[in-house]
Amino acid sequence: MNMELGSLVNLQFMHKPQDHRGVSAALLGALNAQWALLIISTVIATICTFRSYAISKRPKAPIFKDGMFWVPCNDADILVLARKYVDDIRDLPESKASAVHSHVNSLLGRHSATDLLLESDLHARVVQKKLTPSLGKLFTIIKEEHDYGMAQDLPTINGEFLTARIVSRIFARISVGLPLCRDEEWLHINEKHTYDVFATVIILRMLPKYLHPIVVWFLPSSYKLHRHVQRAKQLIGPIVKERRKTESQAGHLQEKPNDVLQWMMDAATEDEGKPDKLAHQQLNMTLASVNTTTAAITHALLDLCAYPEYLATLREEVDGVYDNEGRWEKSTLDKLEKMDSFLKESQRCNSFILFSLIRVVMDPLKLSDGVTIPKGTQIGFPWAEIGKDPTIFDEPTKFDPLRSYRQRQNPGEGNRHQYTMTTSSELGFGHGRLACPGRVFAAVVIKLILSYLLRRYELINPPGQGRPVNQSVSEFNFEDPNAVLLMRPRKGIGAP
Repeated sequence: MNMELGSLVNLQFMHKPQDHRGVSAALLGALNAQWALLIISTVIATICTFRSYAISKRPKAPIFKDGMFWVPCNDADILVLARKYVDDIRDLPESKASAVHSHVNSLLGRHSATDLLLESDLHARVVQKKLTPSLGKLFTIIKEEHDYGMAQDLPTINGEFLTARIVSRIFARISVGLPLCRDEEWLHINEKHTYDVFATVIILRMLPKYLHPIVVWFLPSSYKLHRHVQRAKQLIGPIVKERRKTESQAGHLQEKPNDVLQWMMDAATEDEGKPDKLAHQQLNMTLASVNTTTAAITHALLDLCAYPEYLATLREEVDGVYDNEGRWEKSTLDKLEKMDSFLKESQRCNSFILFSLIRVVMDPLKLSDGVTIPKGTQIGFPWAEIGKDPTIFDEPTKFDPLRSYRQRQNPGEGNRHQYTMTTSSELGFGHGRLACPGRVFAAVVIKLILSYLLRRYELINPPGQGRPVNQSVSEFNFEDPNAVLLMRPRKGIGAP
């Protein structure tokens, strides 16, 4: 049995008569049908005075660590600010420095069907005010869907990407509830929509803006992503209408479904609550959550196999916590302090994007030292380089998975230095009032899946293989598409 691991999609089963299951990355798999167009687009971009967009040749941020520098991009240049300005930016309202405008610009808005984000922050409000506070109560159904997914997908030889499928299942259960969360078409839409969005965006962003409206008509991924949106509206719309009908007939005594869709219905304005817009927001939430959560698990597995001594350390912690508690709860996962530290270090060493706290300045912005940034400027902070700063992190080039764990042992710091916490030097989830609202939910899912795999499987690198080097596309970082891991069931283990 051979299991493969993908950069965005993680584990995949393939039928091969081997003792181990191998894990192989499938970075940018959604682009397979578009390589010819990609080559043509690249040539066109070069002819059209393609500006130096090879951000993978990262600017030496330490040289400018106390100042600013420009990164030229075809879509929008980024003014990269020094870390000392983080506190100037972190809590600014959208009306002053807009994260949403930056995000939509990065994803090319209407070309990727993400421009709805400019109309409403309903999804963020619901995640922050309803999902995160309810995780303890929701853990039972999270665990139920995790176990169902593992039983359905893990033992089978179906060519599906396992970890992405499990993450999609859990997110779908929380988002829309039963029975739609187990509908194969809905799961397919949730998984493929992200790939098709990024396939479209990556190709278009390699070209000057004035070519986007032309080239987008020739991209299969563009047609697919808009088809996903339309089909989502057809699937979600009737559910919204039926729920509202039931509520109107039964009155407020009716027990409502406990899922994100219902919370959005309850919190929405009249315009936000239109069935089509609620369906579209579901896909926007998937875009922001499933691929990043899956990527975090992928990086963790690659790092575990690159440093097997810590694999044993984490497995010992997982076994010990589970044996002591007897079952998994959110509070039980919170006790996995070494795993939490491992995830924090994996994130530091594998930044999925070069910049964080990216904003579009909506009005002239005066910084604390008197520097004024003009309206319309896109700004950001060099997250990847900050994580390598020796004045912040001891031996920053060393992968030290227990770095945060040791810090938490200091007096008065037991609740600090956690994976989901942010500071001016730890920007993986952003920082301030607009930090990622779903990061606590993501951490629960990541720890649950990793705990399951650690208890049930042995994980190793193929002979002679070290930690695969990550790949860069634009400002995004992905795992090596040729990465391979091997895994097999642990002997005598049959634990949850």
